[in-house]
Amino acid sequence: MLERFSLPQGVKNFSPDRAEEIKRVEDTLLGEFSRWGYRPVITPLFESLESILTGLGEDLREKTLKFVDPATGEVVALRPDITPQVARMVAVDLKEHPKPLRLCYSGRVVRYEEKGSGKEREVFQVGCELFGLEGPEADAEIIALASKSVEKLGIENLVLDIGHTGFLRHLLEKTGKCRGRIEEALKKKDTEALKLATLSAALPVKIREAVCALPELFGGREVLEAAKRIPIFKRYAKEIENVLSIVDEFNLNFSVNIDFGELRGFNYYTGVTFELISPNASSPLLRGGRYDMLLVNYGYDAPATGFAVDVESVLGVINSSSENHYVHFVIIPKKRSLRHEAIRLAEWLRSSGFKVVLDIKAGPKLIERRLSDNYLSNSYGVIFIETPTRLKLVESRSGSSKEFSNLEELLKGGI
Repeated sequence: MLERFSLPQGVKNFSPDRAEEIKRVEDTLLGEFSRWGYRPVITPLFESLESILTGLGEDLREKTLKFVDPATGEVVALRPDITPQVARMVAVDLKEHPKPLRLCYSGRVVRYEEKGSGKEREVFQVGCELFGLEGPEADAEIIALASKSVEKLGIENLVLDIGHTGFLRHLLEKTGKCRGRIEEALKKKDTEALKLATLSAALPVKIREAVCALPELFGGREVLEAAKRIPIFKRYAKEIENVLSIVDEFNLNFSVNIDFGELRGFNYYTGVTFELISPNASSPLLRGGRYDMLLVNYGYDAPATGFAVDVESVLGVINSSSENHYVHFVIIPKKRSLRHEAIRLAEWLRSSGFKVVLDIKAGPKLIERRLSDNYLSNSYGVIFIETPTRLKLVESRSGSSKEFSNLEELLKGGI
């Protein structure tokens, strides 16, 4: 019978502990975004298929879940990414707002994944977008904000993996029919396959040499000097160098890895791209980059850059905190006639910032059980209301008890 209530592949429930961890991550990230001047926006869970597809790269187009809206007969789609929705909002609703425009968001996206892929179909995203500002200053701000935000969660030993899609667009457009083979070889960093693919296409020598050099342009900052010695790459290497020189001024705590052969999102991004990686995570904690052509798809021309955090990847590397689900007090009236006093006490403590559980239906027998089980393990203590003028505080960890005649006395002597 329980099979009737099983969840679809790729989605799941989250227990209170896990849900509180997700909320803590979201609140921490959004709090840092706010300190940098980024304002929140909220986008719909679904919208017209045309609107969704307009802002997506090929990879996410294939993962878009669509259905017919029974109310209108229109084909609509669940959002597989929030960035295009924010771009649409800027192009349609906010284009008269002064630029640059700094926006942030949090929410869930839904993506189609093949059965057995092991990938989640529902993904928590928290992200930032910076519209109307071009140049290395904007790219550096987004990278610095991404790093600072993740650091607020206590994550260390980060790696900034940075690249540039501009020259890939330039090169791949010149590779003709062998483009697919070249892309596959680049993904695997297979230098031999890359040579064979470029030779079969009879490419000009300079283009062939540049393409074949890509797998080797991978490593630390010394890669930039090697790239600048290749004429086709010089401009793009300089752009990355300029961005990193500004990023360095933020005194961020990560090592830098440069990859000129990274194909991720090259049909979507238009400039500097980056990922923040933790050695303790199987996938990047966040991804981002410049996407200057996205707003053009919605009829508005403006530069843009941003990033999105994969919340569950972050959860895999942070220390779990019990702070969120810690309750300060549990209040139990020993008689039903003391319920009014119990409610007043609970409301007074809550208004003072304490987390309070009010157990007004406990009864004498259940009270004994409450003291012996784990019900109270996540609280500082239990306040028993024995009479209107007699309170007893039992500390959860030690089991010791103290009696007080009123709340003020308890707060002074009991905590």
